[in-house]
Amino acid sequence: MCGAKQVSMQNHFIHLLCLTLGLAWPSTQALGQATVQLLPESSSGTYSLTASNLPTTGVAVIWRSTDRLAKGDHWSAVHAFPADELKSAALPIRPGATSASFFKLSWQGIAVPKNMIWLSPGDFLMGSPEEETGRFMDEGPVRSVTIPHGFWMDRYEVTQQRFNDIMGSNPSSTEFTPDLPVNKVTWHEAREFCRRTTQQERSRGTLPIGYLYRLPTEAEWEYACRAGTENAYSYGDETESLSQHGWWAGNSRGKPEQVGQLKPNPWGFYDIHGNVFEWCLDIYKAYPEGRAYSDTGKLKILRGGAYYCPSSILRSACRAEAQKPDYRWILGGFRVVLAPPIDQVED
Repeated sequence: MCGAKQVSMQNHFIHLLCLTLGLAWPSTQALGQATVQLLPESSSGTYSLTASNLPTTGVAVIWRSTDRLAKGDHWSAVHAFPADELKSAALPIRPGATSASFFKLSWQGIAVPKNMIWLSPGDFLMGSPEEETGRFMDEGPVRSVTIPHGFWMDRYEVTQQRFNDIMGSNPSSTEFTPDLPVNKVTWHEAREFCRRTTQQERSRGTLPIGYLYRLPTEAEWEYACRAGTENAYSYGDETESLSQHGWWAGNSRGKPEQVGQLKPNPWGFYDIHGNVFEWCLDIYKAYPEGRAYSDTGKLKILRGGAYYCPSSILRSACRAEAQKPDYRWILGGFRVVLAPPIDQVED
């Protein structure tokens, strides 16, 4: 075990605890001089928690606790990354006024399934400006949102084959077609699919410790959809190219299409615009200082638009079709993320 390290930061402290690495190391081979480091950012008052001297394969997880001597469940996974993405895997630390945090690092010699794309922590502008064509009132005001952890998101919408393999059924409106996205799936069923997938991957030994499969939060979804852009769509603002990127009323045959046929967004996600709507974890409500079409707290977010929709519904910021979680909609599907658990989600 490495000794604890306390670093002064503007009248408060972050405590770093560097433990022996290799929580899931499959052999007796040592991990050498692997360490965690805290580095100041230029002028923002934030710091970056990074690792060094890790193996070049596998997955690393950073854990946090408020108790230096905490054990087990008192540590929470706050960040994970493939070891080969180490250069872009720094965890932003924004110190609180009085609290102390302790960090440790674990490493597993595993590979996350290839259909899952890793996204680094980052900031982005969520929502749409008032002048955006086709905008709805619940998309603003635009605000900066931080994704505080690295996570993986499926490059494809969940297909009928995958859903049937996990759930043993296919609720879709079409005859069973392996590569079509599953549709007519409720929010509850999508969550159960995630729970069972987590169990399956854990039993296979391919699950990063502390992470699980779940639906994306609305912010995670838009972060992945925008892929670093600030336009109406992930490829730009005009609709002339939409048919190259998503299935919508202008190019579909009035039904879902096989996943992965059109161009992906800049981060590699297929059908993030159109084909089927995608359930998110969140309750539908107004953004801070914004307005919403419903304030019942009983609706769940659906994002991305679908094959039956006009172009405006496929925009990156559109959130106009929230539904009750037990609604079995012909346009509704989902994709999954591999991410830290969300503590509380209302059904």
